[in-house]
Amino acid sequence: MKATLRFQDRIKGGQEDAMSRSSQRREASKSPARGRAELAAEFLKRNRQYRSEHARMRQRIARGAVAEEAAEAAFARRWGLSFRLCAG
Repeated sequence: MKATLRFQDRIKGGQEDAMSRSSQRREASKSPARGRAELAAEFLKRNRQYRSEHARMRQRIARGAVAEEAAEAAFARRWGLSFRLCAG
């Protein structure tokens, strides 16, 4: 689940990447799949409902109301998220 957390933490709350917009376009142009992933991340980053539900999920995990893995799996299913595990 570490890959999931990194991705979700990156897109939650409308945080900006350190990369400039031109760098992002260059990176996205390297792979059509990567471009789609970046577009999806940008959509979620700007979606108020997604951010609100993500914050509520993190709060429930912090309170111990739900197991982290179960909460993240349910959240990912609800939003149609899937993550490839990669080395690194």
